[in-house]
Amino acid sequence: MVRAQVKSGRYKDFSAALQDAAWNFFYGPPSPFEEYGVTAEEVERAAQRDLAAIRKDRQAGKLKRWKPGL
Repeated sequence: MVRAQVKSGRYKDFSAALQDAAWNFFYGPPSPFEEYGVTAEEVERAAQRDLAAIRKDRQAGKLKRWKPGL
């Protein structure tokens, strides 16, 4: 599995792939929130704000219903 990750280009060499695998095994994968410097609450607030704006636009008739295949 590690060799496949190196061949795919995800890691520069075998050592880097093993180090990442060991880190994830013992400490767990890094949080996507930490990677972007936000908290889960900030993301949730932004999502609720976006959903409210979509709901408002839908009620105002600004959005068309999505139909797959058209």
